[in-house]
Amino acid sequence: MSTTDVAPNHDTRTGHCLCGSISYRFDAQPEAVVVCHCGHCQRHTGSAFSVNVLIARDSLDIKGEPRSYQTTGAENGNLRDRLFCGDCGTPIFTVLHERPDLMIVKAGTLDDPTGLEPTAEVWRRRAQDWVKPGEHRAQFDGDAK
Repeated sequence: MSTTDVAPNHDTRTGHCLCGSISYRFDAQPEAVVVCHCGHCQRHTGSAFSVNVLIARDSLDIKGEPRSYQTTGAENGNLRDRLFCGDCGTPIFTVLHERPDLMIVKAGTLDDPTGLEPTAEVWRRRAQDWVKPGEHRAQFDGDAK
C-alpha cells in the first residue's frame, strides 16, 4: 500500500503551497516542532523566523515538483536544500544534509497546524530584537545539540 492509499487518521497531515501546484501529506507524528531564527530562515521566509515541523522523510508524499536552492550555514557550514514552489515561490520544505532521514515542513503550509506548538527555538542569538523568547521552549543560541 502506498502512502497515497493510507486512510486518513489523527497522524495524517496535509498541506500545499500558495497556488496549489505543490501539495503533500505525511502520516507520522512530528519528531519536533522548532522555531528557527537563523539568518537563512529569516531570508528564506521573508519573516523574523521559520516554524519547522521535523518529520521522518519516508512518511512524506509530495505531489508536484518543488524547486530547490542549496545553502551553506554561515556559522555551522551545514548544507541545506530549501525546497519551494517554482510557480508561486512558497517555501515548503528544508532538507538537512546531516540528517537525511528527516524532512522539515514549513508549518505555514499545513492545512491544519492544530496541536503543533514549538518546543524549542534555535539560533536564538540571531532573533530579531523585538521577538521575545517563548517561556516554555528550550532555547539554543545555535543549532540544538
